[in-house]
Amino acid sequence: MVQPVLAARSLSKNFGPNEVLQGIEFEIFSGRAVALCGENGAGKSTLIKLLTGLYAPSAGHVEFMGEKVVWSDPRQSLAAGIAVVHQEFSVLGALTVAENIFLGDEPLTRFGLIDRRRLTCNARVRLDNLGITLSPDALVETLSVADKQMVEIAKALRSEDEKVLILDEPTAVLSQNETTHLFRIIAGLREQGIGLIYVSHRLDEIFEICTDITVIKDGVVTTSGPIGGYTHDSVVSAMVGREMGELFPPKAAVGAAGTVVLKVEDLVVAPGVPSASLSVREGEIVGLAGLVGSGRTELARAIYGADPSSGTVTLFGEPMPWRSPSGCIDAGMLMLTESRKDDGLFMETSVARNFTATTPGHGAHPAAVPPGHEERRAVLLKERMGVAVDHVGLPISALSGGNQQKVLIARLLENRPKLLILDEPTRGVDMGAKAEIYRTLRHLAAEGMALLVISSELIEVVGLCDRVYVMRDGEIATELTGETITEERIMTVAAAETATHRGGTHHA
Repeated sequence: MVQPVLAARSLSKNFGPNEVLQGIEFEIFSGRAVALCGENGAGKSTLIKLLTGLYAPSAGHVEFMGEKVVWSDPRQSLAAGIAVVHQEFSVLGALTVAENIFLGDEPLTRFGLIDRRRLTCNARVRLDNLGITLSPDALVETLSVADKQMVEIAKALRSEDEKVLILDEPTAVLSQNETTHLFRIIAGLREQGIGLIYVSHRLDEIFEICTDITVIKDGVVTTSGPIGGYTHDSVVSAMVGREMGELFPPKAAVGAAGTVVLKVEDLVVAPGVPSASLSVREGEIVGLAGLVGSGRTELARAIYGADPSSGTVTLFGEPMPWRSPSGCIDAGMLMLTESRKDDGLFMETSVARNFTATTPGHGAHPAAVPPGHEERRAVLLKERMGVAVDHVGLPISALSGGNQQKVLIARLLENRPKLLILDEPTRGVDMGAKAEIYRTLRHLAAEGMALLVISSELIEVVGLCDRVYVMRDGEIATELTGETITEERIMTVAAAETATHRGGTHHA
């Protein structure tokens, strides 16, 4: 019988009276890729920290290469061949690719100085073995996000003796092409006999790249086995205790939408990019679908006035010739950006301040707000949105991704928008929080709000949207309604860009 490279045996972890993990059984074999799934707070991160020695188990033990081990810290597990690529990058921008890969383990000359020639040579070999086409001498601060991710992987796998690689949400910031390249690297690592633990909320990726799956809910393994024995529905049910269809509230009846709120005509976002036209009505959720890089975000930002464009944008029949984010806010159009940490949240301030930061009378002149008003208002919003936090005075960074996203949405709603543009509203959010966000959006539509939603998750587009515009190479290729909104139809239209691609580069 083949033994696992790494395993958890009846592994439990308590923090005081709180039992976070209970009797976990988990195995990873050479050349296999195990999807580790579960909602935020299910215990995935705790399990990884136990497997790598950051935490000591309260009960049970870890086995490595068939032997019981007790790691005193992550350096021991790393030396044994267990590497982790975290969601938050650890590369140093001021150093070169080669310096980052071998940081702390640089080859030295006989005089004790760093041997630059060997450092570059070793890095080149490592990059070539992984199929990564980066210059060892390039400064990391000049690289794209995707290339920084590749440096992280090369850094984690700088030894030839690696046995296990743990990837935590590795595609959260990657485009479709970049994700495809990452998957090729993962396939190559499996061929080399490395076992992989793949943590992701994206079910489509899990079914594409993983051979096995383990689902954790409330600190307990609810199911585990070869990926071929599962469907999207069964995985969601194991994670959140309900079927996929239950995640999405019923859509509005066909023809129930009201008057046109937003009308976009012949909008051009960049030279050489085709013009785009679309509309959004009261009471409907309209989707912008397409592969990452198809131009969805560029179009949304142009509508919102965040980027220059030409064409006509009309809100409630009134043209908006001089668009800007502030002007759009005044007119009743608000936008949730795709990066909540970079463009939305004030990470070191309180939950209360993040709730009310752009509410009229708040944020710019906090001293003018009556004492206690901000906290009282934040408590009401917390309860209304179901944000899980003990006290609104805590920093927003203490919240899970799903709760952070609900704070952002609540902040936008405080401005009473007539039209809400949401770019990747559930990115990095677990299934339970997604279901709550879906219910909120459907409720807003039922009250007459118009919503334009960008999403890379086909399941989300199909389950949530009343109409869908599919983009390809910067243009709107088709509009889908009713029963024509299917994953297969969206992909058929969106993926046609592989045959007609004009060579332009677009971001999400």
